[in-house]
Amino acid sequence: MGFLRLRLRHTRLAILLAALSCSVAAQPLATPSPSAGNTADQILPLEVIINGARSGTWLLLERNGAIYAPQEAFTEWRVQLPPDAQPIDFQLHGQTYWPLAAVPGYQFRLDYANQSAAVQFSPEVFPATRMVNANPEISVVSPVLPSLFFNYDLNYSTSVLRNAPTVRDMGMLAEIGASNSWGVLTSSHAGRNLTNDPNSYAPGGWVRLETTYTRNYPSENRTFRMGDSTTHAGMWGRNVYFGGIQYGSNFALTPGFVSQPVPALTGMSAAPSTVEMYVNDVLRQVSNVPAGPFSIDNFPLLSGGGDVRMVVRDILGRETVIEQSFFTTPQLLAAGLDDWSIEAGSVRQEMGVTSNRYGPGFASGTWRHGYTNDLTLETRAETTADLQTFGVGAASLFPGQFLGKGSLAISRGENMNGGLWLLGLEHQTLHHSVSFQIQGASRDFHQLGQPETTAPIRQQLAGNWSYVTNDRSAYGIGLATLSPYSGERISTLTGNYSRRIGAHNNLNFTVSRAINGASSTSAGLFLTMPLDGNRIINTSVSNQDGREDFYISAMKHTNLENTLGWRTLAGRQQGETRAEGSLYYTGRYGRLSGDLSTSPDQTTTRVGATGGLVLTDSHLFVTQRVDQSFALAEVAGYRDIGIGLGSNVLTQTDADGLALVPRLVPYQKNSVRLDPGELPLSADISTLEHNVVPAWRSAVKVVFPVRGGRGALLRITLDDGDAAPAGATVQIEGEEEEFYVARRGAAFVTGLQPANVVLLKWNGQQCRLDVILPPVAPDEIPRLGPLLCKGVIR
Repeated sequence: MGFLRLRLRHTRLAILLAALSCSVAAQPLATPSPSAGNTADQILPLEVIINGARSGTWLLLERNGAIYAPQEAFTEWRVQLPPDAQPIDFQLHGQTYWPLAAVPGYQFRLDYANQSAAVQFSPEVFPATRMVNANPEISVVSPVLPSLFFNYDLNYSTSVLRNAPTVRDMGMLAEIGASNSWGVLTSSHAGRNLTNDPNSYAPGGWVRLETTYTRNYPSENRTFRMGDSTTHAGMWGRNVYFGGIQYGSNFALTPGFVSQPVPALTGMSAAPSTVEMYVNDVLRQVSNVPAGPFSIDNFPLLSGGGDVRMVVRDILGRETVIEQSFFTTPQLLAAGLDDWSIEAGSVRQEMGVTSNRYGPGFASGTWRHGYTNDLTLETRAETTADLQTFGVGAASLFPGQFLGKGSLAISRGENMNGGLWLLGLEHQTLHHSVSFQIQGASRDFHQLGQPETTAPIRQQLAGNWSYVTNDRSAYGIGLATLSPYSGERISTLTGNYSRRIGAHNNLNFTVSRAINGASSTSAGLFLTMPLDGNRIINTSVSNQDGREDFYISAMKHTNLENTLGWRTLAGRQQGETRAEGSLYYTGRYGRLSGDLSTSPDQTTTRVGATGGLVLTDSHLFVTQRVDQSFALAEVAGYRDIGIGLGSNVLTQTDADGLALVPRLVPYQKNSVRLDPGELPLSADISTLEHNVVPAWRSAVKVVFPVRGGRGALLRITLDDGDAAPAGATVQIEGEEEEFYVARRGAAFVTGLQPANVVLLKWNGQQCRLDVILPPVAPDEIPRLGPLLCKGVIR
């Protein structure tokens, strides 16, 4: 094998090539028929360039003007030989040679001066290159730090009525949770009229909302819940609150996982090329492809339809433009992928009114399967003691970038035997969007969560059409019809128009007309003007059945830099003159707000506070509301050090060097980082950031080990009076870290205590230095020396 690939390292190779022709100019070789007579064979060691790409030096065979190459060369060149290609009987060290001329599009040009051969083949002879998204990396979850957390949303209001007693009310939403390596347990509660004001319309007391234990299995993309949850509705079912158990798929546990089919964009490149992909005229991706057909499957995840323009630019600068259309939707599953959920328990009743009222038991299950990238099948079943419901459905991609879906369901029970059907069609492109769905049910059809005394909707229809122009103006029309078994049919027709004014302003006009049932017409004109500094101005003018409303509002949102926000409103709403003002502050410990609203009949003031408490590692922290994961960062001995995610500083260490970092994203890498500008000069720290992968709503501990002591610049001399040599090492006795001596015997050493023994080492020799730090400011770097190093010879 070593004879097959050689580098031209010796002048004898040049002599051999020179002997083949008296001319050094590049010239093409003729391609005779395979039946030509056999004359003297010659071996040509040449650097081979395949379709513009260098492939190394190979031993080619020349016979009667035809060029042959070993099988290994075709394999490395990625060139596919046709089935009818015939090798010649010449063999070198057991290698069979095949004719280059048998490959479609073959061209050969020999350059004696550069000892190379440029070979050209048709792009079709190369195997297709497929660029796909790598399987999302399943990161190892960091150890969970057991924690307790408490979230609160507290509001107090006073309403002064013109012709009624003043109402004072205090309400609170509270959630308590616990997390450890086994999962997360949470319980939420609502407190209403906690002041027991007899003038309040709300009854006083506490109501339990949800209590749920959740355990995630990220390696399997599955989640188990026990307690209060909601069912998965599927295509035709209903989301029902229940108490019980639930187990099923959860693709969100693997960040970057794409469950829907991703369009495959194909093209052809005659030489190694760069492919620029523009999606709806926006550059989304740049890829490098070799010669031959290519397929891009790592398409940026979008939803809907559009156009893709791929600019293929080869190494010679030649461009080819390929245009394709695409359509993708999360309603379809990738081929072979399953999405499922099973639930069992009791239906929750009067949630938010009572704490523990549950209805009859039930069991249900939903299963979706990507049969192909264009067809997803679905089945769902529900059962109780008195009712069984079963249904099937499908979503399919049709020609013309249309998505169709349909489902059928039947129910069986005492006086509850019936059926349901659903049909839908969607189409979305860069400029157009159309959706249509119609659903009907027989009078006796029932499903989970539907009261027995309530009949289903006989027929309901919804349709929408929208169009977006090149200047980003948009038009839309919508129609909704509801036909109950009892009562009159209700139909509503809506229309809207929006237009960009200037660089950022947006004007929107809507109109709605009830064409069946209650007669009503409404129209509105809205103008939104974003300003600098997170400020926005909104203006609205509307008319409903002759009643005109109008208002203008201005607001400023908060962010990491601007913690103080406000909002004002003035105008006429619901037929009354109205004015409002709000002020709110968002900081590391939560959010404070104050509101004032006034109308001719009522003046209301409100104050509120939102935040959280976390108890972890025997420390209590006041923080923002804990809705995501969080980290306990430790910088022992250093207070007021900024810590956050990436470059965003979110909090600071306390007197113990601890800080609670909120807003971590679960199941993916989060970079918890120190602010280096707030570290003292004497701090010696090995790293400024740690990557952690927290579990959902759980804590991780991040320790930044800081080497204690202070830093000093030592100037060291030897017995001969000259400076210690550059490259010598200095080490504090009893520690492992070494410091190098620089020019003029200077060494910067950190981790020094008030009194130290420092060792200098050079060429197998060693001396001891006593270093006493003077009483200076902690951030001041003392300069000590000269310090005499005895016993070390240069």
